[in-house]
Amino acid sequence: MTIKDSQAISRSNMQQMLLSGVENVFVVDIDAINKNRFNFKIYQELSKYFEITVMSLPLRVEDLMDSYISGASEIVIPGRISQKLLEEYMRTSESLVLLYQDPYVAQAYYLLGGRTFVSDRQLDFNNARIYSFSKILKGPGYITLTDFPAEELGSTLR
Repeated sequence: MTIKDSQAISRSNMQQMLLSGVENVFVVDIDAINKNRFNFKIYQELSKYFEITVMSLPLRVEDLMDSYISGASEIVIPGRISQKLLEEYMRTSESLVLLYQDPYVAQAYYLLGGRTFVSDRQLDFNNARIYSFSKILKGPGYITLTDFPAEELGSTLR
């Protein structure tokens, strides 16, 4: 699911998802990523029905905490952050997902106990769980994301 201009966009509506037994939803908050405008009300509404992983790439601990308070089960953080901020995030929560961008940050995240990533490439971390937006990567530990807005996120993913 994607949130853009404060609107939740999905190929399936909520009723269809509930009827088909969907329990977990991966949410990409374009407004938060591009404009630093988090859609906390939408997180609250979605979390009434689903466990939600929110890709918002917060740059402040306060935004991370507000996302959890608003109902996010997991939050995707940027893969290009300082060691200090990474450590602060890891002290704040164990329910973090790292966008794989910088291999050094990814290694530091893994050494601090992080085991969940978002990536379009093969990763060599033992016991890792990877949300994959690649159309070809599959296998143990990989969760394929459908309708992921890779083109819209462009340089953010690199």
